[in-house]
Amino acid sequence: MSQSMRRMIFWFEYGSTYTYLTVARIDALAAQAGVVVDWRPFLLGPLLKDRGMAQGPFLGNPPKLDYMWRDLSRRAEAYGLPYRKPSVYPPNTLLTARIGTLAAMQGWCDAFTREVFRLHWTEDIAIGTDDNLRRALTTVGRNPEEVMVAAQSDANKQLLRAATDAAEAMGLFGSPSFTIGDELFWGDDRLEDALAFAQSSGRTTAGQV
Repeated sequence: MSQSMRRMIFWFEYGSTYTYLTVARIDALAAQAGVVVDWRPFLLGPLLKDRGMAQGPFLGNPPKLDYMWRDLSRRAEAYGLPYRKPSVYPPNTLLTARIGTLAAMQGWCDAFTREVFRLHWTEDIAIGTDDNLRRALTTVGRNPEEVMVAAQSDANKQLLRAATDAAEAMGLFGSPSFTIGDELFWGDDRLEDALAFAQSSGRTTAGQV
């Protein structure tokens, strides 16, 4: 079976905490599995709001929030990943998601997203801030002014809305999520399972929104 047929969509929200662990690991693991990953930003907030969870799973629940931070620290250490608890939570991710959507159309979403998350999770340069965006865009060889204007075009905004609608239609409820055809896996701890499924099934996700 051709490796070119083995594809997986990686759905992610820039404000998701556990998604950092996936962003930092997915390239190496996907390469080992021979799986092509399509990076797909979407907005999780509207989905949670429609389900009566406007604050998300952690805000408003201090014990669970404290657990999340400790769990992230432990998991990052176990993976050998750099980690610094960010001082801003939750970040404002709308513009970042719009830029990520444009980047996905142009083929540089993975590099941009890795740098956005690296700055946020290792240098405490918050996602959504001008400093984070400009540094990430410069690092991946893009002109910040040009990209920010293009990302806020009506056409690009519609693409992000379409991706969010597609995520909702597929039953996504969190980030990170992974789909292979109609098969859904959720959570950083299911990344390896999702890649194994994609590797064994050889299904193509071509044509999905």
